[in-house]
Amino acid sequence: MKPIFAKAPPLGIRLAIAVILSLLLIVLDGRSRAMIELRNVLETAISGLYYVANTPRTVLDGVSNNFIDSQKLQIENRVLKEQLREKNADLLLLGQLKVENQRLRLLLSSPLRQDEYKKVAEVLTAEMDAYRQQVVINQGQHNGAFIGQPIIDERGVVGQIISVGEKSSRVLLLTDVTHAIPVQVLRNDVRAIANGTGNNDELIIDNIPRTIDIVKGDILVTSGLGGRFPEGYPVATVEQVINDGSTHFARVTAKPLASLNHLRYLLLLWPTREEMRKAQSLSPQDVRDAVRERQNSLTPLDRLNRKTKTQVNEENDNDSNHDREDKNDDISDPLDDTEMDIETELNTETETKDENE
Repeated sequence: MKPIFAKAPPLGIRLAIAVILSLLLIVLDGRSRAMIELRNVLETAISGLYYVANTPRTVLDGVSNNFIDSQKLQIENRVLKEQLREKNADLLLLGQLKVENQRLRLLLSSPLRQDEYKKVAEVLTAEMDAYRQQVVINQGQHNGAFIGQPIIDERGVVGQIISVGEKSSRVLLLTDVTHAIPVQVLRNDVRAIANGTGNNDELIIDNIPRTIDIVKGDILVTSGLGGRFPEGYPVATVEQVINDGSTHFARVTAKPLASLNHLRYLLLLWPTREEMRKAQSLSPQDVRDAVRERQNSLTPLDRLNRKTKTQVNEENDNDSNHDREDKNDDISDPLDDTEMDIETELNTETETKDENE
């Protein structure tokens, strides 16, 4: 009698086939872009399932909104009006602050910040566990999303897009174990790299000097190095600095400012053309040079002393044919003038601080 179901291959053969296919996919994923394109095609193919799975929540939200009583709506309306008045009061100073910021950046020879284009996205589904911290949003290639695009919410940085479909995209959260983001301390511009831990409320900064100036409560913002995340967006708050002396490095733990446990609406950022040009031309060596230059930056007084020494050396070269006594006399005058300039500048700064106090 012929059996109804054909006999399956032995378990060992099936395991060997699965291992060979896995190794083949790993090799292809590391040496070609075919797997990335395949992921994008699969994201497009299953994006409809995300919308279908999200439909019950959308329907329930619509029904529940219809049953909200008028009193609650009046209370919410009053609260929103109060918040709107406060925001409008803050906006009155926004124009003046922007002008002042531009002037200060021009004085410091720093590039002017430009507003990035933003677009709202809704979270369709989330995968939150110790090994994977990702969400899927309802914006894809059709909406202009691209791989590597920074994602934020109303509180801070959320992550970046790692795969794009036609109408949906997958976002890697900054707390994922494979994610790292360059940050700097808002208080003193100390720069570091914050790594994900797989925990929704924890970031780790490892391998930093024990003498580094980071304390509990410091705000970490994006540094802009690498060109992926624009400069100045809040990332996390320092929770603990471990510096017990048992190792040669300190360890910092920080809590993300974004509400990663309750993600619903996100913002997609499109960097300006200037930022995109810098991101394309910025190499890892350029990043290291920028960090080294920032760490070795001189104070205005040091720059003045260095400028004075350069001028004196140039005068010495020009007067090399003169006698040594005349040369010393010529050099002493600018040095005395420089010391007077330095003392005058210090007195001016002291008087300004006293007036401000």
